Amino acid sequence: MGWRQAYSRSMARRPDPQCPVRPGDPCSLCYPGADGPQNCGLVWQVMQDPDLQEILAEKRREYAERLRRIRPSA
Repeated sequence: MGWRQAYSRSMARRPDPQCPVRPGDPCSLCYPGADGPQNCGLVWQVMQDPDLQEILAEKRREYAERLRRIRPSA
């Protein structure tokens, strides 16, 4: 195996899924039986409840603001 193949294999890892309910955190499979955010009961429940969606939207805004303070654009 040449260095290019070894490099491409080491760089070709799957991205870690992010938790849609906890902005900035990876999916930790906190819901029993889930194998990612796509079939997480907690994510489903939040997406079905307008009040929880509103709270989540506020948390996402706070997270985005925190990122802007940490990484100001040039």
